[in-house]
Amino acid sequence: MKITHRGPADADLSKLINNDKTVKPAGAGAESKIKESGASAKVDISPDARKMQRVAELAKKGDELRAEKVRQIKEQVERGTYEVSSEDVAKSILRSEVSRLMKKE
Repeated sequence: MKITHRGPADADLSKLINNDKTVKPAGAGAESKIKESGASAKVDISPDARKMQRVAELAKKGDELRAEKVRQIKEQVERGTYEVSSEDVAKSILRSEVSRLMKKE
């Protein structure tokens, strides 16, 4: 069944809605309400998300620290003052070998 007749009540209701200044399209004015009220939003972050955020921060900091270390070593090599610690080399070799052996298992 198709209803084609619109009565006067429907027309009046449509006019009221269209002329109502307080009714705004969805999304319109949401930002302005926040700006006007000065209210701040509260976001709850899960513990897992906090851990991931912290890992990302540490990774970025680690990259910066490593870049600084590389820069210092390059400067020492250019000046001819870079000295390698035999103890550090031995530790690095041991770590590499242990890691390689652990991956085989």
